[in-house]
Amino acid sequence: MLNIEVIPVTNFQQNCRILWSEGASDALVIDPGGDGDRIARFLDSRELKCTQIWLTHSHLDHCGGVEQLIRLVGEVPLLGHPLEREFRARVEDIKAMYGIQSNAMSNCPEPTRYIEGGEDLEFAGVSFKVLFTPGHSPGHLCFYAPSEGVLLAGDTLFAGSIGRSDLPGGDHTTLLKSIIEKILTLPDDTRVLSGHGPETRVGVERDSNPFLVGDFDE
Repeated sequence: MLNIEVIPVTNFQQNCRILWSEGASDALVIDPGGDGDRIARFLDSRELKCTQIWLTHSHLDHCGGVEQLIRLVGEVPLLGHPLEREFRARVEDIKAMYGIQSNAMSNCPEPTRYIEGGEDLEFAGVSFKVLFTPGHSPGHLCFYAPSEGVLLAGDTLFAGSIGRSDLPGGDHTTLLKSIIEKILTLPDDTRVLSGHGPETRVGVERDSNPFLVGDFDE
C-alpha cells in the first residue's frame, strides 16, 4: 500500500501530494504547485528521494513549484500533457496578473515525457491508468490506481463541487462529460484526491454532488 502525504502549497492551498511505499526511499510528487522548498524539506524529513514528478495539468497553482523543486532535488522525469505547454511557459506572467509577489512559483520546464491519456504508468510496483479528462483545462489528466482504490483527480471533481471551466481552455460541457464518463464509472468506494479541499469518494459524488444532476447529452 502506498503512503500518500498532502502538502497544501501557496495561497491557492493546492494539494500537492507525495507518494511512497513503506520501507522504500523513492517518492513520486504530483502537482508541486509552489513552495518547492517545503516539499523538499518534507522529503528530507522522511529520508525520501523524489524520483518522478507528474502533473494533472499546468495551471500555475499546480506546476509553479516544479522548477524550484528540481533545483533542490536534482533532475527527475517530469510527466505532463503537451496541450498545457502555454500554461507552463506563462506561470510568471499569470502570477503577475493575479498580483502575486511571492517567489514560490515560477515558469515550469517542459515535461521530459508527454502523456495524453490511455497510458499505464508504474510507481513503487503500483499501476496507474492515465485518464484524459479535459474541461477544466485542455490537457487535464487524472491518475487512477485500481489496486489502491485511489484517483488523483486534479481539478476535475471536488467534494460537492466540480472544477472551474471559465478559465482559458476550459469548457463546462466537456468537463461534465469527462467526469461522467471517466470518473463516475469507477467503483463507488474509489477515493477521489482532489487538487483543493478534502478528499471524497466516487459514490458520494455520484449520489449527492449538485453539479452532477440532470441530462448531459447536449
